[in-house]
Amino acid sequence: MKLADAIVACIWIAAAGFALAAEAQALSARQEEGLQAYRAHCRYCHLEHGTGTMMLERRLGKENALLEQRTNLETGYVRAVVRGGLKSMPALTRVEVTDAELDAIAAYLTRTNPQAQR
Repeated sequence: MKLADAIVACIWIAAAGFALAAEAQALSARQEEGLQAYRAHCRYCHLEHGTGTMMLERRLGKENALLEQRTNLETGYVRAVVRGGLKSMPALTRVEVTDAELDAIAAYLTRTNPQAQR
């Protein structure tokens, strides 16, 4: 019985690894860079219970609160909000987030919007 449990556990771990690999492959190299930059610069406020997420939920509703799950973001809008700020979000300078990082973040956040202008 213990051998069978070990085999099932190994299969489950392998399947989880393949799922993570498939998810990573689904992102382009630029989007992957954007994910890393987003995690480094944005995610603190834009996590599930972060201040940015709570403020967006108040203004736009729960369905638009988590940036990573939105399907209606556009590249120009992401750039404008990051550089100019909006309501409680401060403007971020090129020292805080470089133009290359911002372009990658915009590519990551707009990945689910086929209408986004890139």
